[in-house]
Amino acid sequence: MKYNTNDLSEILDVTTNTIRRFEERGYLNPERDGANGYRVFDSGDLEKAIYIGRYRKIGFEHSDITNLFQENLAMGLRRFQMKMKGLDEKIAALMATRHMLNDDIILMERGIANNGEIIEKTCRSFYYVLYHKNGWINTEGKNGDAYRKFVEECPEIKYVYIFDKENIENESLVYSEGIASNEIFTGLYGVDVEPPIKYYEKRPSLMRFARLPIDMENEGQISREELKKLIYGDFLDYIKEKNLHITGDMMGVKIGFSREEDREWQYVLLNLPVERD
Repeated sequence: MKYNTNDLSEILDVTTNTIRRFEERGYLNPERDGANGYRVFDSGDLEKAIYIGRYRKIGFEHSDITNLFQENLAMGLRRFQMKMKGLDEKIAALMATRHMLNDDIILMERGIANNGEIIEKTCRSFYYVLYHKNGWINTEGKNGDAYRKFVEECPEIKYVYIFDKENIENESLVYSEGIASNEIFTGLYGVDVEPPIKYYEKRPSLMRFARLPIDMENEGQISREELKKLIYGDFLDYIKEKNLHITGDMMGVKIGFSREEDREWQYVLLNLPVERD
């Protein structure tokens, strides 16, 4: 079967300029009609033109397509395998992004519904590394190497505060900051969790969502006593009322930011491990 440029254009639903570009790239090799000089394409040209569209949808560049028409089947197979590998990597990255997005959505929904109420629940287990330890930047040496490696290896991280058990019991407002990831995700992505990476154990806890100033060190916006009340106050009152005692450090997981009452805020999920006396 023979076809002219308009025939291919109609069959493929592309412009005649597209057909000419395919020819310029060397994909198609039409003959010339001796009577009128028009291009004449054969069935092989049509089939290659159909596959050009298919290959482009798969994601092959034009240089790849040129090679696919010139290589043997084994070489073509290798090119397809490489494309599949790249696609799998993109899918994995998209899935990681989706997990993060879904986790943030769930936390935001719960934060809105919770309205600061204290609940008793088993917290999640996390691995974490600090970049700010009790007032000091902590990104040098092994800790700095572990922090940077953690960020590189784990796409699903949370920004966290750590409030030491002793400071909470003494009502001293000293805290550290770092990044963390659920134990499930560190396992999924093969994250190196050797020391100085720390482990936050899954255990019974008091939990609540707190709205805190973004800059908690700015005493012009909030006094230390007011901030201490926002973070510790309800927990300490609840512990006394329910005859509980603190069994570990408190972790605050940042879940979002907002501007309300003409001020900038951060929303934090606070987890305080406790047991009954």
